[in-house]
Amino acid sequence: QKRRETMVMLQRVRCIPTILAASLAGRACAVGTVSVSGPKARMFKNGGHPLVFEGAIKRTENVQVGEAVDVLDGAGELIGWGVWNPHSLYRVRMLVPAIERDQLEHRSISEIVRRRLQAAASRRAACCLPSESTTAYRLVNSEGDRLSGLTVDVFGSTAVAISSALWLELRREAVEVALLELAGIETVVWRRSDGRLRTDGWNPPEASGTAEGEADGVGGGGG
Repeated sequence: QKRRETMVMLQRVRCIPTILAASLAGRACAVGTVSVSGPKARMFKNGGHPLVFEGAIKRTENVQVGEAVDVLDGAGELIGWGVWNPHSLYRVRMLVPAIERDQLEHRSISEIVRRRLQAAASRRAACCLPSESTTAYRLVNSEGDRLSGLTVDVFGSTAVAISSALWLELRREAVEVALLELAGIETVVWRRSDGRLRTDGWNPPEASGTAEGEADGVGGGGG
């Protein structure tokens, strides 16, 4: 009887790693998935096109507006992850391609925003921006810096962030905090591209404040 009880206890102990692994897998599965049809998957692989249109999508699972989703090919292999928006022409705005393995350990949109902004600042610094003679420059150029819908222009110590995507409006505070972490940035002015935001499923307020003026026609990228 004692031997049997001992064997049962050992079996339970051996099961603990399996249970933990299943729990972690369950957390990973909590992220929504977007499957791209086979032939079109090539467009998005290896850091390809950063915008997934409706026509490229085969099916979706557990997706939520403005939240992170994994983008998979027809075989279920990870292409990358981004932000889901069923109201937008761009159903998924890719933030991280699978080739950036160091960025795949999490699905935190706020964290990837912080990392992308730091990387953008480093690239500009490599081009001597800012400098004594040039204090006005573009810090973030939407898809060009893997932050689709966000443009940031710097004027001295002020960063003017122009939002044209719903996911950015949902995380405005995180973007502003990340910008203020950058060297030399003391003030953030938030502006909205109202026309583009409407096509992205967001309804701007009727009146805009001085720091939230409409910015249609300003900024670049996919919107």
